[in-house]
Amino acid sequence: MIEAHAIVKRFGRVLAVDRVSFTVPARSVCGFLGPNGAGKSTSIRMVVGAMAPDEGEVLVGGRRMEPGAEAVRRAVGYLPEESPVTPDLTVEEFVRFRAELWGVPRAARGAAVDRALSRCNVSDVRRRLCGQLSKGYRQRVGMAAAIVHAPAVLVLDEPTSGLDPAQVRDFRALVRSLAEESTVLLSSHVLAEVEASCDRAVLIDRGRVVADGSMADLRARGASGAVVVVECARDAAAALASIDGVRVAAASAGADGWCVHELALEPSVDADRACEAVARALGAAGISLRRLERTEPALESVFHRLIAGAGARP
Repeated sequence: MIEAHAIVKRFGRVLAVDRVSFTVPARSVCGFLGPNGAGKSTSIRMVVGAMAPDEGEVLVGGRRMEPGAEAVRRAVGYLPEESPVTPDLTVEEFVRFRAELWGVPRAARGAAVDRALSRCNVSDVRRRLCGQLSKGYRQRVGMAAAIVHAPAVLVLDEPTSGLDPAQVRDFRALVRSLAEESTVLLSSHVLAEVEASCDRAVLIDRGRVVADGSMADLRARGASGAVVVVECARDAAAALASIDGVRVAAASAGADGWCVHELALEPSVDADRACEAVARALGAAGISLRRLERTEPALESVFHRLIAGAGARP
């Protein structure tokens, strides 16, 4: 649904986006990840048609995205980091105004506004001024304005910035529900946000794509080995140090006094055999074991490994 082909953007001597290519399949939620200054926002502006690439092209639904391509731009809904609500308009007036800008026919406008307000759970404040709303409500109103014309593609730039944990949870649920009808590209530097909301991701650093694929693919590419979590009665670092190919990557004490150890396994070490060796070592040391399980590597550690690997290439 979204295709970026070797897009380039320069600002004077600064190369902000350097031949970035990626694809987003239809009806997926794709995270667009990267540290601040990586080129995410500039890439997003080219995807939504707010600026043209100096080289390369962006296709939406197979059609080229350009600043003057109104038909293609109408296929995209966009929510920037700061929801662009108009303070002195009511919620309903603002969303209706955006529907008019998007070219929703007059006869269908009322139903489109009602549907957008309902989908984003803001029908209860439709008569309130946008300027009187909390940050969470403003973001949802901005989302309603972004989907009022039923776009095929929805682009969100740091959509949960400034929201409290409850608002973040609600917003994530909203994004997942909208993915039933639209393809979603979610730009963020918050890894937990992407991990919770997306089924695939594009990693960008210093204007270049570092990795692109499903979450499972990215974990497989960035993992240096399996991760095993051990919960036992006391610190077992000394007992675990004797196991070849196993390293205690982190240790912490739980509220009830039990210790949790995160073990990193070398790529050549079989995870099942390592778990057996851990159980034997703890038994020999007289340390009670409550939990022993293999887990997926956290996206944060995968992300840092991929970024570091990209930086090491010439």
